[in-house]
Amino acid sequence: MAIGPLVRGMLGPLERPISELYRSIFVDLTALVNQVKQWVDASKILEVGCGEGAVTERLVKTYPHAEITGIDITPKVGRMFQEDLTRVNFKQQTIKDFIAENSSQFDLLLISDVMHHVPPQMHEDLLTDAKDALKPGGWLVLKDWERSKTPIHLLCYLLDRYITGDRVRYKSADEFRDLIRDVFGKNCIKAEKRIRPWSNNIAFLIQV
Repeated sequence: MAIGPLVRGMLGPLERPISELYRSIFVDLTALVNQVKQWVDASKILEVGCGEGAVTERLVKTYPHAEITGIDITPKVGRMFQEDLTRVNFKQQTIKDFIAENSSQFDLLLISDVMHHVPPQMHEDLLTDAKDALKPGGWLVLKDWERSKTPIHLLCYLLDRYITGDRVRYKSADEFRDLIRDVFGKNCIKAEKRIRPWSNNIAFLIQV
């Protein structure tokens, strides 16, 4: 059972700042989006698994002229987004349903800290759908938390498991590389970057 919704419901107006503080313990989202911008200058961006909109907010600030879409299966997608709503389109949809009407539309697709919440048997299909959403020559940035035998990883696992209630499963960097190459091809990974504050945060730049 997830305890996250119960705890959040008790926080009231403190929910947003506490959520931001909680996330910052594990990953610097501003550093992530700044790295994405260094890699890719895009005009049409899709964020898959955008959740409540934390990364989306940073994308809107960092890509001031881009058209941005955020999709998630959560019923309250983008609910904590506080930037200009005219700059982003939130949709409660799976990526498969979304690309049925929006294939080959995007310059850049971002998947951040989603994969470990998705059953491993669905990983290849998810990335295949991501590939279909991108224009030829488009870019995917895949960021996730790498499995390791460290105290911070154990803490991350316990909080992810019992706050979200998901049966989270993390991959090693090599497992991610193998998965990515299986879907996109041998030479598809153009760059990798560890995102502060922990080396567990690994981002891959992938070209279609």
